[in-house]
Amino acid sequence: MSGIVYAPISSSVGQKITGSIGKILALGSGSEPQTLSRVEFGALTEPESQFTASSVITSIDVPGGTTIDGPIARVECSGAFLVYVEKR
Repeated sequence: MSGIVYAPISSSVGQKITGSIGKILALGSGSEPQTLSRVEFGALTEPESQFTASSVITSIDVPGGTTIDGPIARVECSGAFLVYVEKR
């Protein structure tokens, strides 16, 4: 993630975030997993309607303190996360 500036976004339940996501950090302790409803991996395209995910994960529990590295284009949160989106 060097050379690129990211802005952390604190997620809320049901929040959908789209952008050039470098990583996602699950908040809380390791004994308290957080859930992501959907993660679409791949580099976001312009226009966004042309985007095709290279991989999709649905309903995954992530232990607190764990990061998921991008590139990620879209995520739907069902728990507490910090989502690092590229600032443009």
